[in-house]
Amino acid sequence: MKQYDEYQKLMRYKYGYYSFISLISLIMLNYFLGLFPNLQWAATKELEIMIILFLVVLFFINISIYHHAYFRKIDNKNRISWLFLIMGLFSLYLTYRNFLNFPEELIVDGKVGSSAIRLFSGIFFLSVPITTFIRNKLDEKMEKKEC
Repeated sequence: MKQYDEYQKLMRYKYGYYSFISLISLIMLNYFLGLFPNLQWAATKELEIMIILFLVVLFFINISIYHHAYFRKIDNKNRISWLFLIMGLFSLYLTYRNFLNFPEELIVDGKVGSSAIRLFSGIFFLSVPITTFIRNKLDEKMEKKEC
């Protein structure tokens, strides 16, 4: 993290802490849901943990982008966002094609199946350019107000 400024480091530490607390809370909630009412919402316990992890990472990445703490100052945000957009659309396309051929892999006996990993990957990759676009538009709006 050599090339992040102090504000970016502070924001990354702050939201990393929030993400860690959220991860612990969600894992504990999932544990207690499986313990008392014997509720299992995904096909396997490992898949439940992976989906929880995806949600926490999605939160951290998007809140970091929103507060200008994800990209370094020297990074080309637009180029990286386009790359993430292409990867996200491709991943969602593969998920859609897989769903057409094997619709039972996404929901198995009323539980989330292993195809959800590909779906969450596509959502993750699409969220980066969407959040970057929203942040850029808000920054442009703020610059116009200042002038």
